[in-house]
Formats: sequence, C-alpha cells, structure tokens
Amino acid sequence: MIKKGISWVHRWLGIITGLVVIIISLTGCIYVFVDELKAVFYRDRLFVQTTHQTTQPLSVLMANARKALGKEIDISRCDIYPSADRSWIFRAIKTNPDAIGHWNYYEYYYRVYMNPYTGSVIQVEDTRNEFFQLVLSLHTDMLLGHRIGQPLVGICVLIFIVLLLSGLVLWWPKKGKKKALKQAFTIKWKAKFKRINYDLHNTLGFYVLVPALIIALTGTVYSFKWMDASIYAIFSGGKQKTERRPSPIQTSGTTIALDRALSDVLNKYPKADMISTRFSRQPGAPYDFQVRLQPGRTYHFNWLFYNTTTGHLLSSYGTADLQLAEKVRALNFDLHVGSFAGFPGKILGFCICLICASLPITGFIIWLRPKKKKNKLPKLLSS
Repeated sequence: MIKKGISWVHRWLGIITGLVVIIISLTGCIYVFVDELKAVFYRDRLFVQTTHQTTQPLSVLMANARKALGKEIDISRCDIYPSADRSWIFRAIKTNPDAIGHWNYYEYYYRVYMNPYTGSVIQVEDTRNEFFQLVLSLHTDMLLGHRIGQPLVGICVLIFIVLLLSGLVLWWPKKGKKKALKQAFTIKWKAKFKRINYDLHNTLGFYVLVPALIIALTGTVYSFKWMDASIYAIFSGGKQKTERRPSPIQTSGTTIALDRALSDVLNKYPKADMISTRFSRQPGAPYDFQVRLQPGRTYHFNWLFYNTTTGHLLSSYGTADLQLAEKVRALNFDLHVGSFAGFPGKILGFCICLICASLPITGFIIWLRPKKKKNKLPKLLSS
C-alpha cells in the first residue's frame, strides 16, 4: 500500500517536472565542456599569435575596450590569461533582477576580446545572444530571468531529488528473491522494448543515484540563497562568514596603481590558468584579483587585494586559508560540473546528465504504456 502511494507521487511529480529536468540535464551536458567547446568554435577570438612583445598595460587595454563599447556601457570585469597565446576578455554586464525574460534581465551583456600585445579589439560579442550563454541561461532559469526562472528551476531540481529517493524505494528488490535482485541490477537487452525501457529507467536510475544527488544538491545552491546559507551553517557550526576583503578607503583609483597591481599578480602567478579582476563601483574599494590556478577548477585559487592609490598589496588569501564551510562552498561548482576530478570527472558529469535527461523520457513511456487489463469475463462453456 505504501509503495503504491509512493509510485503515484513519483509518477505525477515526474510528469509535471519532466520537461524542465530534460532541458536542465541536456544543457548541463553541453556546459560541462564549455571551455573545451569554446576553444574549438571560438578559436579566432580566444587565441592570438604568440610574440616576444610585452603585453600592453591593463589601463590601455581597458580604454580601448571602452572606446569599442561606447561611453554608456560600463566595463565590470576583465579575464586575463597569463598564457602567451590567449586574448584578454573585458566584460560589460548590466542586469535588471526584477525583469522577466532573458533579454529583459540582461539590459546589456558584452564581451570584448582584446589582443594584449597590440591593444587591438579582436571582436565585440553580444553575449546575450551567444550560444553558450543561452545554454547557460536555459540551464539556470529557462530563459525566464532570475526572478521567475531561478526559483522554477530550483523547485524542479528539489522535486527531482524527491524522485531520485522515491525511485530508490520503488527499485528496492524484495527480500529473499534472487531473481528479483538480479533483475534490479541488470538490463535485459534481449527482452522486448517495454522491458528494456523499464530496466533503463529503474537500473540506470539506481546507478546514477549518488552522483545525481550531488549534482542536484550543488545546483540548488545557485537557485536558493537559503540552501547556500544552510550548507554553510551546517559545515561552520553556525558561525558567521569571515570577511576577508579589506575595507574601502577614502581615495580614488589610478591607472598607474592598477597596472602596477596586475604586474605584481602576473609576476607571482606566471603559470596561472586565469586571473579575473572586477571593477568595483564602490568608491575606495581595493583592486581585487582572483587567480584560478588550474584549468576549469574554481576550488584552487588565490585572491589578492591592492591599494588603489599606490598599487601595493594589502592582503591575500587562498584555498588553504579557508575554513571548512568556506572550502565546501568553494568546491560547489567543481562538484556540480565534475571538474573536481579533472577531465575524467567532466566525462562522468556528462554521462550522469545524459542519463538524468533520459529518466523522464523512459518514465513517461512506462506511464504511456499501461498494463493490459485482464479479461474478467467468464469463459463460455460449450454445451
């Protein structure tokens, strides 16, 4: 009786959220390899000819990027690549958190790809319409904007977690029946389509249960602030977050200080994968540089803060300085996309997402093909 109730809930929750789960999972399959795919399809804008020249000062490149975008567009970030063959990317983003729809949420979003040696603009990209950004927005908010889309996706992912756990209860084989136990762990490929589909849903659902739960739980952190706060509270024992950013000072930033600060960062981390700096609108806020030490992994990082007048280092911290709760938070993205285990982890993440995308489809087919009703009419006895 209990299993029947669980089965009913499992069935209808799956039907209600199935389409969203399919879209989230398939876009996840693509975005797992976003860096590798961009390196293939966007090679002309991501890579430059290696030269023996020194790079132009960051302030000069930024001025050229501003000129390319126009005075009304504010640059908010620059992604700097110490590798000699990479372009540098300036980002300009303005959002409306209350807007509905992807193109209303992003009032504008541009990426300016710069040759760091010549200071020339390689390409100005309207990122609102760029393929991989659309894939990401589909994945995070179904192109509905953050106000409606993020909670919708988050709720569907929470329901998917319920489906995974209820599916485990429905999958659980009966005690003492070896045949049922064997069937629970194997797919009978020589059987008819109905049986193969049933096995694909149940057996694959069991095998991906743990990694799918990890992907789903880490995904809800981006949808709900309360989930992020809850996980932090669990691992910190209820302690408040440590503030590591230096307080703003009553001074205005200078281009000389900015260039000097970047030069120091590049000297400290010449083999870093990427260095990101965000241009704060808060007066007196220090120049900050986040250094990603390994490709595709956000967990291994160092963060440095510089005086905006002198360009001297104020403070810094890295992964080793974090408390347990902060380390868990820093690891969230790498767990979500599988990059915590490098490229093999990404392949695993791709496979898990693909199977997750198949579960609503195989489940719908099971629901669509009801069991044949037994003929309850009594047999006619011949006289």
